[in-house]
Amino acid sequence: MTTIVSPPKLKRALRLRDLILLNIVAVYTPSTLAQSLPLGWIGLAIWAVAILAFLLPYATAISELSAQHPREGGVYAWTRMALGDFHGFVCGWCYWVNTFLYVPTVFLAMVGVASMLGGERTAWLESNPIVVTVIAGAALWLAAAMHIFGLGQGKWLQNVGAFGRLGAAVAILIAAIWKLASGEPAAAASPALGFWPSLALWPFVMNALVGLDLGSAMSDEAETPQREISRSLKVGGTAVAVCYLLTFAAVAFIGVNDPSPIYGHLQAVNSVFSPIGKLAWLAALVVLIELIGLLGSGAAWLAAPARVPFAIGIDRYLPKAFAAVHPRYGTPYVALLVQASLASVLIFINTWGTTLKDAYIALLGGSIVLVMVTYVYLLLAWRKLSGQQTPVRNLLSVVGMAAIGVATVACLIPPPTVENVLQFETSLIGSVLFLLGGGLVIYLSYTRRSKA
Repeated sequence: MTTIVSPPKLKRALRLRDLILLNIVAVYTPSTLAQSLPLGWIGLAIWAVAILAFLLPYATAISELSAQHPREGGVYAWTRMALGDFHGFVCGWCYWVNTFLYVPTVFLAMVGVASMLGGERTAWLESNPIVVTVIAGAALWLAAAMHIFGLGQGKWLQNVGAFGRLGAAVAILIAAIWKLASGEPAAAASPALGFWPSLALWPFVMNALVGLDLGSAMSDEAETPQREISRSLKVGGTAVAVCYLLTFAAVAFIGVNDPSPIYGHLQAVNSVFSPIGKLAWLAALVVLIELIGLLGSGAAWLAAPARVPFAIGIDRYLPKAFAAVHPRYGTPYVALLVQASLASVLIFINTWGTTLKDAYIALLGGSIVLVMVTYVYLLLAWRKLSGQQTPVRNLLSVVGMAAIGVATVACLIPPPTVENVLQFETSLIGSVLFLLGGGLVIYLSYTRRSKA
């Protein structure tokens, strides 16, 4: 008698607490505060507009679709249901490959932050390409390994990282309160930016608000996803919005001269605590907390998007190996290995021949273009799958798509901090075209094979 062995299945390891912390560690990115700091106090209004024009419709769409159609792969699965195989593939491909560009920025940022630990003694770390490549690559593969060995283990990187993010927010607020209590005046207003430089920063504010969809991408690994994902979005999304508004105001109040786009918020904290001998240790502690937050964020963005090629592999538009589940650990290990490998290659390519800052900004810009494509699809799928249309839903989707359209076009405008404009444009446009073209070739190849 032949024994039928069931194929390995994904394990449901995410609880409500894990989903809430995943939202926080994936979305709240304090480095974006410095990237938008050149906007001055008007930046606070821009953050508020981004929260209302993008975060609100984006979170509402995910919440409703997760409750009605929980699917592994999240936005890819919904787009495929609503608009067909081709658009589903384009959406899923852009969602996945944007992380090739974004994940390296998180691990590159760890090197920049680590360079602050010892002051001038460690400042050289971020200017040595060998050290940058080794540290960023090692941290990336640590995160990948933990997730391959099981989501139940890997999720603790995200959970601890979320507390690191919240700890960084608390430190920023304490520094601002300390400065205020000391009677020091607020920082002088930054010189007003022109229209185009200001517009160039809009995509970075928008990009700081993405990541609430990571939980929905792992729906088959969450307990009662129809209920818990929506609940986690309300708590996590609110926490993220509050953190951004409060900490941007705090950093603007403290002020930073020539802020780094990677660790400008830490420069603000250091400017308050480092001159005070008895409190100088706090500055180093905040750097360590930020490193923990970055590791958790990198792990989240490495693990959750890997579920998209896993779902595409099940649908046979990627090699079937992507749909493989580890027989012991119950994880999509092939997708994770491929994602980590490609991110490592991009860390290497973008570290050599440019500064850490410009490599970080160029990779981030390309990532934003690709991820914005997926969120247009998300809002279109929401309109089609959510049943009866309502004026509120229609308004939110239109406003959200308008915000996304402006952000996508504005990505082509070099931010004020970029030093080599030509290299920035070449890296951004080249990365986007190469990855989109590669996806189209793969789709056409598998379509022809299926018809043969």
